Amino acid sequence: MPDVFAGRFELLDPIGVGGAGTVWRAWDRRQERLCAAKVLRQRDAGALLRFVREQGRRLDHPNVLSPYGWAADDDMALLAMDLVGGGSVDNLVADFGPLPPRLAAELLSQLLGALDKIHTAGVLHRDVKPANLLLETTGTERPMLRLSDFGIAIAMGEPRLTVHGTVVGTPGYLAPEVLAGAAPSPRQDLYAAGVTAWQLLTGAEPPERGSLPTRPSDATDPIWDVVTDLTRADPATRPESAAEALAALAPSLAEPLVVPAHTPDGEVIEVFDHLPEQAPERRKGGRRTAVVVAAAVMVAVVGGGSAAVLAVFDPLGESPLPPGTSASPLGTGVSETATPASSATRSADPQIRAGQPCGWQVAGSVEKAADGTRVECRQQGSSYLWVKTN
Repeated sequence: MPDVFAGRFELLDPIGVGGAGTVWRAWDRRQERLCAAKVLRQRDAGALLRFVREQGRRLDHPNVLSPYGWAADDDMALLAMDLVGGGSVDNLVADFGPLPPRLAAELLSQLLGALDKIHTAGVLHRDVKPANLLLETTGTERPMLRLSDFGIAIAMGEPRLTVHGTVVGTPGYLAPEVLAGAAPSPRQDLYAAGVTAWQLLTGAEPPERGSLPTRPSDATDPIWDVVTDLTRADPATRPESAAEALAALAPSLAEPLVVPAHTPDGEVIEVFDHLPEQAPERRKGGRRTAVVVAAAVMVAVVGGGSAAVLAVFDPLGESPLPPGTSASPLGTGVSETATPASSATRSADPQIRAGQPCGWQVAGSVEKAADGTRVECRQQGSSYLWVKTN
């Protein structure tokens, strides 16, 4: 791995490892700031296609974390995005348990605002879950949520990269119609947002299959009405849009958010910095590597054969690709979950083994380990490890 990627990004220290690549804390020489750099090992055409798809999702919204630039160097590709250090909503619930309804409503409102933005732009996320909701390091102040990981997102009406019968997403957050093979729709993202809100309020993980447990008898806050509507089995009975759901959430937001918020036991809820305390000192200059990729040839499997897709782009580009191109992430809470109804489709990754450390940025990722078993990146105390799931 070069110290300086494509002559622009100084890779300082790895902060997360996933099956498709590594997330680095990096210094962007052009913009003169720290960033998160997701470096992809171009092992297969599907991952590269999804990578291009993600880099094309440039959405300007305070609650959306999308790439602001990218680069290619030798056989690697890199996505640059804001460095977000407060962990994820998944971490927050793991640390503090059920959140107060007003704080949960605040986070849900930010998530719905982000979904309203991307849906209005014609984009479906398809993997909304707490691990993909990153948090700025705000301490005990008002939290700031960032919807991340657009690797399996698609434009409405855009051809899917998966074969017939493949389910894309994360078990537990999939709307019932997804499992039945329905075409992607905004209401599926809203269902996942409702499951996420349920998790914020209960502190429990949703069942991978079947309905959520019924609303607790003592749950009187109006946010529960929104959760119930968002998670209805029939998509036609869910809110039509994120904006509609946000309007329904208004009663839960009527009272000002009091900070610091407290758990039922009186513990102060804090979004603290999850990144290592100090990155290695940035090099003065560093080795400059030549950019050798001015065009990428991506091979996509279509039916039983293959089709070469040629995408020509500026290797240090900061503008979206033309419509119809696509992408994949590789780190920040990635799941890249493309699970057929009967068996997994991912090949084993020789670099991943159960018990090895992973990073909070890939918490929730499910991969196939070197021995063929499925492993998930989970928080174990103060660390994150690959844990066997089968």
